[in-house]
Amino acid sequence: MTNTLLRRLLLLLPLLLAAPAWAGTYYVAPDGDDANPGTAAEPFATLERARDAVRASGQAGKEAVTIKIKGGVYRRGEAFKLEAADSGSAAHPVVYEGIGDAPARLTSATVVDAKHFTPVKDPLHLSRVPETARPHVRVLDLAALGIGYADAYPGVFTDNGGIFELFFNNKRMPISIYPNEQGKMTMKRVLENGNPKNVNGVFEYREEHDAMHKKMAAVVDRGVWIKGYWRVVWQNEAVRIGSIDTEARTVTLGGHVTHGIGSKYKRPQGSGEEVYWVMNLLEAVDQPGEWAVDFKDRKLFFYPPGDLGGADILITDTKTPIIETDNASHVELRGLVIEGTLGHGVHIRGGEDVRIVGCTVRNVANYGIAVKGGKKHAVRSSDLYALGAGGIALTGGDAEATPRVPAGHLVENCDIHHFGEIQKVYAPGINVGFDGGGGGSRVVDAVRMVVRHNAIHHGPHAGVLFNSYDNLFEYNEVFHFALLSNDMGAFYSYAKPGGIGNNTFRYNFMHSSPQGDGVYYDNLANHPTIYGNISYRLGPTEVVKSGKRGCGFLMKNFNNSPVEIYNNIAINCRIGYWINAGEGSTFRDNVAVNCGDNIGTDGPGLTRYDRDPGFVDLAKLDFRLRDNAKVYSDLPGFKPIPLEKIGLYKDDYRTSLPPYREVAAQWVPGEPPIAYEILDR
Repeated sequence: MTNTLLRRLLLLLPLLLAAPAWAGTYYVAPDGDDANPGTAAEPFATLERARDAVRASGQAGKEAVTIKIKGGVYRRGEAFKLEAADSGSAAHPVVYEGIGDAPARLTSATVVDAKHFTPVKDPLHLSRVPETARPHVRVLDLAALGIGYADAYPGVFTDNGGIFELFFNNKRMPISIYPNEQGKMTMKRVLENGNPKNVNGVFEYREEHDAMHKKMAAVVDRGVWIKGYWRVVWQNEAVRIGSIDTEARTVTLGGHVTHGIGSKYKRPQGSGEEVYWVMNLLEAVDQPGEWAVDFKDRKLFFYPPGDLGGADILITDTKTPIIETDNASHVELRGLVIEGTLGHGVHIRGGEDVRIVGCTVRNVANYGIAVKGGKKHAVRSSDLYALGAGGIALTGGDAEATPRVPAGHLVENCDIHHFGEIQKVYAPGINVGFDGGGGGSRVVDAVRMVVRHNAIHHGPHAGVLFNSYDNLFEYNEVFHFALLSNDMGAFYSYAKPGGIGNNTFRYNFMHSSPQGDGVYYDNLANHPTIYGNISYRLGPTEVVKSGKRGCGFLMKNFNNSPVEIYNNIAINCRIGYWINAGEGSTFRDNVAVNCGDNIGTDGPGLTRYDRDPGFVDLAKLDFRLRDNAKVYSDLPGFKPIPLEKIGLYKDDYRTSLPPYREVAAQWVPGEPPIAYEILDR
């Protein structure tokens, strides 16, 4: 026996001796003990102990293996990791399942006792708190509690600046901003656009904001940051202020905003509509829930939205995922609540057939679930919400191989909402092969993904971003997207040559967005197929038919590739169809109802109606066509669209459906807070 083999056996011996008798099922509980045998009566305390017991048994993949995780809170300081050695088989996956009436909650958040929040007594800090908030604001000593990621923001950033997050009774608390309504403060004019070499931007602010800018000027040395849509609505950056001249009413930035400041269409002075706001300023903590950090003194100032006593107060200051798989295969995560990290909730790398089923992912600063590489991973019947960035990111496959190699990941029957809470642009509900924004976008291989039967809603910008090849998007309902800024679709792509092709969109329902578009190819198309989709109420108002925001189907298609667009309906959109169709395209049997002027599509292939052409119930968003609908007599080739099958469905994990269409039927469109016109169009 070699010395190396002997050492390995000696290392394994304690684990083998401690391994419980194999029973096929192990139990984990918050009050368990890792010295226990892992039975229902005597459970383990940690997931790692259960994982290692399965490894030691040698039975994973040979027979059914289940780790049952009892309800309660599992605090984690690092990711729970599964590797190739933890794999099951296609016939016998290893299942990690939450059980019991209470959810099994996995979190890396730090619990903060209410006693650590004290009244603000320091005269300097107290003078900075708005007078009306002084009786309510409390201070927390971050250094005393050892809270990490509490250093000052960088000079320029697009996310949360890398600092911790605060949660109160399971809700993300917002960093303080001024003004409280984003979109209510704009630059007066730009004095210096700035360049990346040695000149930062300079702008003049408006007189009505004198008081706040004077307060900011007094504490610039402590660090003041402003965030804005400095040049276009698809670019949102925060930047530290260098100096403020209160006499001249000018702000000089302390860092360089990408491409400089001021509308790209109206340089050098800008349009006077560029929105910005002040963030993380103690002087702006004037609303329940708001908080700010004084980085110099490492103090957090919080205006609690309710009684601190008995409240569940958490701070997330860990950047690792909650669960991380690395080349693991045939593993299922079932019925778990995954929350409270500055990283991704779940990160899957490589491997095959990792399934996330019936889980809830919430309160994370990055993506809820990120899938990088591997094949045939699936997310089913799960809820993802309160996400700092996007919902689910998918990559994998090989687009350059001949033939292309599919990854085949699946997202099905998931309710993904209230995403992009920190990163306001290009952080969608689902991201398929898209990295970056606008002209700087980069395509990441994401071949043959299937995205179907999902509800994706309440996001500031994109619903779904897509690039790459051979992807299928079907039976999805995407609504209340582009709530903050525009030039964005329910489904949106910006690809460079060689980065996109053969994507299919069928039976999707896209609706109720104040300024979003439906299926939107912003640059290249390359043989897309789009049929059986419905776009409804896209644009600032229901009946106003001017302007170029709110297009049911928008395809710039600058490479003039053939496209197939047929059997679609656009209703009450500012523009129904705007299609650049290359030679050999199919454009037929499309319907526009009460839409504004179409571009490049009026004539054969498009039938327009000024009123209801035969819907079952337009007022209730039931756009199925009656048997005697005029559409069928006008377009004998038009096929019914199965609206009743679009969106979420019931199964063992989703036992009831939310009344989203009933709510959307009552939605009143209006001008959003940030609504620059897109002159590129």
